[in-house]
Amino acid sequence: MRFADPRHVVLAFMLLALNVPVSGGVSAVVHQQRYAMGTMFDVIVFHHSRADAMRVIEEAFTEIDRLERVMSHYRSDSDLSKLNREARHRAVRVDASLYEILRDSIEFSRRSRGRFDVTIAPLLRLWRASADDGHAPTPEAIAQARRCVGYEKIDLSGTDGIRFRSDCLEVDLGGIGKGYAVDRALGILTSAGIRRAMVNAGGSSISAVGAPPGRNGWPVLLGEADAGGMVLLLDRQSVSTSQRDTSKRFGEIIDPLTGGPASRSHRVSVIAPTATTADALSTTLLMLPMEEATVLLSAFPDVSAVWMSPDGHTRAVFRESRLRLQPSNHR
Repeated sequence: MRFADPRHVVLAFMLLALNVPVSGGVSAVVHQQRYAMGTMFDVIVFHHSRADAMRVIEEAFTEIDRLERVMSHYRSDSDLSKLNREARHRAVRVDASLYEILRDSIEFSRRSRGRFDVTIAPLLRLWRASADDGHAPTPEAIAQARRCVGYEKIDLSGTDGIRFRSDCLEVDLGGIGKGYAVDRALGILTSAGIRRAMVNAGGSSISAVGAPPGRNGWPVLLGEADAGGMVLLLDRQSVSTSQRDTSKRFGEIIDPLTGGPASRSHRVSVIAPTATTADALSTTLLMLPMEEATVLLSAFPDVSAVWMSPDGHTRAVFRESRLRLQPSNHR
């Protein structure tokens, strides 16, 4: 349902933020990395105490690791895998974070009229298997998989847990999970008193608070520098980017309404107050024509979006006036 390549969201802060003069009561910059959820997470913190920063960063990574154990579609021992196996037969109690992300996912599904749908797993599995075989699935196979898809079949209304009103429903959180993990990690940092921090999940979902010393925000380059890309300045904001994987025959983003791959070749970046929102919406917008996309975004007053061509040229911007951009002579 989602694809993002870190080459497509150039993390300008990796070169800039780590080389700024540290002053004003900030005595240390700490940068840590860890592989989780199929990508590399980066955390950068400016703080007066290196030891305290490293301790809190470790707590943030511990939470990311915990969320992977809860939400992984690939681990048979995850809470999500247990839910997928058992919720077709009975109500299943789940970790609070899994309940929360499913609740939020259903709300995004409702607001997007089903274009965002975490129950896309049967269609994803069908198209991946067909890609391995080198041919598209038959219309009959697509229809059969679509029978198993539908966010409205997830029942969160009971007091005993979550139940699926389907004999073949299956959840995949690939279109929202990394954004949710970024939000949780940044929340741990700020709750511990960190005021200048950035969390990056493989270039596809980034959230930041404060700014490196001497700057007005965390600079993140969208697009390509030599193709007119823009540098965002993030502070208490998040950005997520989605793009169809053209290196794969059928792609990795499937439209739940058509049952087929997203056909649009552009990339979409969404800037929102939370990485969860940005993650879900960037996935969704990749499946919508511009007219429908702007209607959907109109319901999110704090959200902006940038559409770019595959080679990094900006095609359109929604609510550009809300974006904080770095002047070109400061890049």
